[in-house]
Amino acid sequence: MRRLDDRLGLAVRRVGLSGRSLVTYARDHVTVRTPSRPDLRDGNTLDLEARPEPEDLAGWLERFDGTVGVLGARHRQLRWEEPSAPDASSTGPEPDPALLQAATRLGLELSAVTVLLLDELHPPEREPSADLVPVEAPSAVPGGAVDRRWHAATVLYRYAVGDSPDAWREYDADMTEWSADVQRELAAAGRCQVWVAMRHGGPVARLTLVHDRQGLAVVEDVVTHPVHRGIGIASRLTYRAIVRHLEVAPGSRVGLATEPASAAERLARRLGFRPHATVWTALRPDPRARQRA
Repeated sequence: MRRLDDRLGLAVRRVGLSGRSLVTYARDHVTVRTPSRPDLRDGNTLDLEARPEPEDLAGWLERFDGTVGVLGARHRQLRWEEPSAPDASSTGPEPDPALLQAATRLGLELSAVTVLLLDELHPPEREPSADLVPVEAPSAVPGGAVDRRWHAATVLYRYAVGDSPDAWREYDADMTEWSADVQRELAAAGRCQVWVAMRHGGPVARLTLVHDRQGLAVVEDVVTHPVHRGIGIASRLTYRAIVRHLEVAPGSRVGLATEPASAAERLARRLGFRPHATVWTALRPDPRARQRA
């Protein structure tokens, strides 16, 4: 019998996948493949049952090549999770030294994200002057009307890459368009809700809340325009989206993933999220192409 929480951190990372991705389950791993986007890292990965032993890494890479790799993914990626105590500090975790050494020999880069689960939702202290509204996804039928807020929510992705004036140059318009199409498909299936915050007549922040129809919801893609940061919009937008979802599905578990010790993690903790797991990624990127997470 498997505990409910086994590999729940990795499940949080997979909730946003659509029917474009093929997910197959084996005894000791999950294979994720996205044939239409072999450059999508988190759509082409092996998620392992447990932390691999250093001597097993090479074998897992061979397994990746024989499953995900045959569909064109030239990067190589493995993921696994390690449990965290709910009261764990927000400092970045350190990888196992022996595993790090073995990964480095194989050309793999190790990185970590913190997966948090909602314990008890707390309202933000500030109430910014912004209208927070869900946006209906456009119809899949060509020629239909498109809510300008949906388009604006997509454009806001360019502010996810950084705060400097030139950071937007790293904005990947092709990947954003593909991601928006995936969200449209999930919304049509009743599994996705996009929210925007409006100020002075224009959209200044956005987020996505997706769920798997099995009781797990995930907050993703929280982005605020740099000019409007620091006044509590992201916190209030996240809170409002979660409240709305729990009204519809009161038994849901709600999770999110952040960089360790980041502003996003601090925001989540203030709202009542607690650490659940660290998800580690071992990646050997394709040197010939830009990698998309």
